[in-house]
Amino acid sequence: MASLDPHMARRLAHLPAVRAAVAAELRKRAARVEAVVAAHTRTGALASSIAVVVDRVDSTVSISDPAILAINYGHHTPSGRWVEGIHAIEAGL
Repeated sequence: MASLDPHMARRLAHLPAVRAAVAAELRKRAARVEAVVAAHTRTGALASSIAVVVDRVDSTVSISDPAILAINYGHHTPSGRWVEGIHAIEAGL
């Protein structure tokens, strides 16, 4: 009967070619997020809250602006008018 190495995923994730491919994919996704944000920049606060982290195995694009949910998905103004979101998170998927 065949068996799988229980540590196979860990070994594959640390291969140099896999790490390079993950980092390259992250950079493409980060560029898409940054492009959407750049098109909707008024104060620069949102753009400056983007962080791109390429680690040994995992890589992330994060947006730390406290208003990111309203900015990304949309919100109502105090007068009740709907403001469409910019959908920057979706651009990175």
